[in-house]
Amino acid sequence: MKMHNPDARGACFGFSAPDDRVFSLHIPALSDDGYEHPRYSFDIEFDPETPDRMIVRLLELDEDNFIRAVRTSTSFPVTMLGELLSQRKATAEEIAGWQAAPDDE
Repeated sequence: MKMHNPDARGACFGFSAPDDRVFSLHIPALSDDGYEHPRYSFDIEFDPETPDRMIVRLLELDEDNFIRAVRTSTSFPVTMLGELLSQRKATAEEIAGWQAAPDDE
C-alpha cells in the first residue's frame, strides 16, 4: 500500500481494492521540531474480518512512503472510538480511577 501525496502527507485515508473502500486513517508522527517526521507515522485500521476491533500501528516508511516496517501495534474495541466520538460522560468508576492516579510530573 502507498500513502497518498508523498510530498506533503498530512492525514489521509488508505483504500483497499477491489471496491476501493476506506480501511485506514494514516496520520504522520511529528518530530521534536513540530514538523512531520520523515519516517514515522500512525495508522488506524479497520479490518472487516474483525469488525468489533480496530488496530493502531506505528509505521516506519521509506523515502517513497511505502511501509518499511510495523514498529508496534495494538487493537482496541470499536465501541471505544464510538464513545469518544459521542463524547459520553465518564462513569463514577472512571472518575474515581483517574482521580486516584498519581499526577505525572
